[in-house]
Amino acid sequence: MKGRKGIMLLTENRKVELIKKISEDIIKLSVKDKQDRVMSEQEKSIELLARAMCDFSVMYLSPQTDHDEILKGTLSKVKIAYNTIEQSKKPSIVIKRV
Repeated sequence: MKGRKGIMLLTENRKVELIKKISEDIIKLSVKDKQDRVMSEQEKSIELLARAMCDFSVMYLSPQTDHDEILKGTLSKVKIAYNTIEQSKKPSIVIKRV
């Protein structure tokens, strides 16, 4: 299923399952990397966004789940990721006294 034609042939649920799988793979890579070193703020944000996508996929694929709770958690993760990225973009000013 390489290229755009392969993706277009997937059913809607299969596309969401693929999003979930890729999100889980990103999370696994992120957790694996944590053991060796300190994660940057951007890496933490990527992990949070992957977790949010995974949660959203679970909600989509499981209509019987508590959508309100999943949406609250997903929204929190996305907001934290946004704030983290926004903070990392702000210049840090250091004032030294001479």
